[in-house]
Amino acid sequence: MCGRYLLDTEIRDIIRAYKIKSKENIENKLGDVYPSNNAPIVWNSNQRTISHARWGFPFGFKKGIVINAKAETIMDKPMFRNSFYTSRCVIPANLYYEWKDEGGKKKVKYGIGVQNKSIISLGGIFKVSMDEKQIRQMTFVIITTEAKEDIKSIHPRMPFIVEDDLLEPWLNKNTSIGGIQEILNYSPNIKLTIKSFEDQPIKVTEDEDYQQMKMF
Repeated sequence: MCGRYLLDTEIRDIIRAYKIKSKENIENKLGDVYPSNNAPIVWNSNQRTISHARWGFPFGFKKGIVINAKAETIMDKPMFRNSFYTSRCVIPANLYYEWKDEGGKKKVKYGIGVQNKSIISLGGIFKVSMDEKQIRQMTFVIITTEAKEDIKSIHPRMPFIVEDDLLEPWLNKNTSIGGIQEILNYSPNIKLTIKSFEDQPIKVTEDEDYQQMKMF
């Protein structure tokens, strides 16, 4: 699961990195991004576009939001299927966080990034949803896949990371489903960086993020 990530890069630098052609008048609040926060996503309309979207698909008539979609089942789930076919995106991040259960109702926080990459592209999908006030809003979820061997001891899942040379076919809604499946099944040749925050252990029963993630 991916339940929080860091984006500490200015919008102008994101626009430059992704060669954005179309943008809204948005400002990015730097720092950690939590479920239900608004954050930048990159997608294709007729050109490479950056927009603000809310992290999490509404969970029907139930409380809570869905923040992740499994790569292995994304095409089978009605909640995700249409977006996967036509509305793929990437979510710019510097790293994502995961928590390892150390026993005794304690978890240790880790920051995981990609070596020699200041911005990583987390694969996702988006759609327009209705918020609590029945206002239309763009929302997104992050796709997860089986974790690489070097971080499985921390968590068995990780965000699906789209490499730079696969950005165009991933974002292009005209890419064949077979082509998208190949990208989704591709194991990127990346070296992950892992930073431990052992000085910031948390109690599982009191951690706000954990309470949020239990809903999904």
